[in-house]
Amino acid sequence: MSEISYGTLAFDDAAEVERAARIHESAPLNWDPSYLVTDARVANWVKFLGAAASDPDILIAVARHNSELVGLHWLVMGERHEVSCAHIQSLWVDPDHRKQGIGKALKERGEAWAKSRGARFVWTTVFYSNQNMIDFNLRLGFKAGQVEMTKNL
Repeated sequence: MSEISYGTLAFDDAAEVERAARIHESAPLNWDPSYLVTDARVANWVKFLGAAASDPDILIAVARHNSELVGLHWLVMGERHEVSCAHIQSLWVDPDHRKQGIGKALKERGEAWAKSRGARFVWTTVFYSNQNMIDFNLRLGFKAGQVEMTKNL
């Protein structure tokens, strides 16, 4: 069994970029099974990722097993309350590779990158129904903050 390798998204590999875009676009299925992932939405993320390749304020860290993408961590530098920070856009680990430390390793790499870019903190949003991610973040030192609530009309 080969080791997990870590790096950044291979922006010159169209298949890997498309896979990352599809993973990111599919995230809402975790809390909304009726969400429709469309090729057009995936194509928009592919286009975004093409621009992200040269943006020093975006990190898309990945984990690979036998050259196959098994983890993805996407962060964007910015400001919140006039303080430099990094916003976590996505964290995903393939279900067959969970509970092996990949998510933690990706988060550690993301935090080190953010700190090197001058971030004072990282922040993310997690759907209330995604208890596994809430618990994972709490174990890694995140603190719960504001809860956003919506009501469909």
